[in-house]
Amino acid sequence: MLLQTLYLKSLRDRWLGAVIGVLALTATALMSMWAYAGVGDSVISLFDQMPDFYRTTIGLSSSGGVTTLMMSMMLNFLGPFVIAGIAISLGAAAIAGEERTGTLDILTTVPRSRRRLLWSKTAAMITVLIGASLLSWAGYALSVIVFGESLAGVDVGAATIHVLAVALLFGAIALAVSTGTGQQALGSGAAAGVLVVSFLLSGILPLISGWEDWARISPWYYIGHGQPLDNGVQWAPVLVITVIAIALIGVAFVALDARDLRSGEARLPILERITSDPRVARALVMLRGRSGARGVVGLTLAEGRAALIVAGGGIFVMCAVMGFLFLAMSDFVGQFAASFPDSIMALVGFADYSTPEGWYSGEVLSIVAPVAVAVVAIGRGTSLAVEERTRRASLIFGNPVSRAAVGWRKLAATVLASFAVGALAGAGMALSNLFAGLGMSWGNIAAAALLLALLGATLGAVAFLAGALTGDPAIANAAGTGVAVVGWAIASFAGINAALEPWARLSPFFYYSSHLPLENGLIWWHPLVLAGTTAALGALGVWAYTRRDLKG
Repeated sequence: MLLQTLYLKSLRDRWLGAVIGVLALTATALMSMWAYAGVGDSVISLFDQMPDFYRTTIGLSSSGGVTTLMMSMMLNFLGPFVIAGIAISLGAAAIAGEERTGTLDILTTVPRSRRRLLWSKTAAMITVLIGASLLSWAGYALSVIVFGESLAGVDVGAATIHVLAVALLFGAIALAVSTGTGQQALGSGAAAGVLVVSFLLSGILPLISGWEDWARISPWYYIGHGQPLDNGVQWAPVLVITVIAIALIGVAFVALDARDLRSGEARLPILERITSDPRVARALVMLRGRSGARGVVGLTLAEGRAALIVAGGGIFVMCAVMGFLFLAMSDFVGQFAASFPDSIMALVGFADYSTPEGWYSGEVLSIVAPVAVAVVAIGRGTSLAVEERTRRASLIFGNPVSRAAVGWRKLAATVLASFAVGALAGAGMALSNLFAGLGMSWGNIAAAALLLALLGATLGAVAFLAGALTGDPAIANAAGTGVAVVGWAIASFAGINAALEPWARLSPFFYYSSHLPLENGLIWWHPLVLAGTTAALGALGVWAYTRRDLKG
């Protein structure tokens, strides 16, 4: 009975965030279908002119008309990111999350073994993940039916099974790492890092002659392997990935038995040594403030160190090497991209792949860099709600410090984390520009990095506001992710369907990338819009936070 109760409690705590994520996917699918249906058969004829190599590599197909085209976009890119993100969140929080909040002591006082505790948590993770996959399947089908298109010959269920298997693998990675170390942030950061690297490998390796087969080491490769939308479930890779995920879950059980559990997530000693340096301490005082709020900024940044290292470091490395990759591919990549229809190029802002600026805009700044900064910023934006969830809010306010002071410093930490990712992206591009001799404008590199940082700050402020209003980290995370996904979709598909253009100006992505800053420089009021939106959302969040009852 106790095991069943814990299972149901875990479902209760986690279902809402998953549902919000799936609703964001459904909204994006509806907008995508609207955009493609508005174009009609012309988009299909353009799509059919794309190289077979490209379509096969990423699992895109037009055999089912507009329906297959849209489903390919959703099930080979946006859908996997959201479903895998849900899996990572669930896996990382299963045991380490209870340790972090200090509730594991309570759970282990009842007559129940560690393994039974982990079984109930793992079962809840798998249940929520399956439920989210089924709901996304229904949402995709709804988006097709609403616009009078047909699902005949389009096996959405098969593609959903592929996504589910790969998402379970990433969730198992998060579960194994976090359970083995007791560090929730490390588990989610490690799994997110593997996710991003896997996505990059599956997209880049097939473009390099002689390296095509190496893409098979990437779990992401098997999402579209065998074109499940056309050919049904490819059971061999799905079963292999599932077995690997089960093995990683087994690792989590072994690791849980092999270590001591703790109450509250410990800080890393290296961070303590750095912050104890008097020179560093003096600089941090200016950011942290004094009295009870003194450590808020530093603690918030420290808790997000894993995501910052993985996402920020990953985007730095990617930006540093992409220039050299462009030189290796410059003879054909422009012609290769020129064969894409406008419906595809709209997703990367119609970047000119024959130039290094266009190459970076399309391959890094359009999708990968926003994902990296969003992961970091949204994570820090939810930290205000995390204080309530972990009941540390009562400890903070036991000192002579106001709620407003804590709220503003939480927002400051979110902005600082976003600017750290933007600076790393800019540094990577600058390094590649210098040593690869790309000839890109230094000012434009700075402009692109600034807008990336401000985009992250805006998305983080959305999560901050949602957390301040509700005190629920899941809702805060879902709000930030939802705005990111829907905002990206509106800004991207506005290039396909003119009816979306007025709505695109409501998206932060419009002010981030519509002008292609790396190619064309900065429009002065675009960063002001993003900065002003961040400030307004932050101020509203602080106001709401000071006027409601806190949960802990």
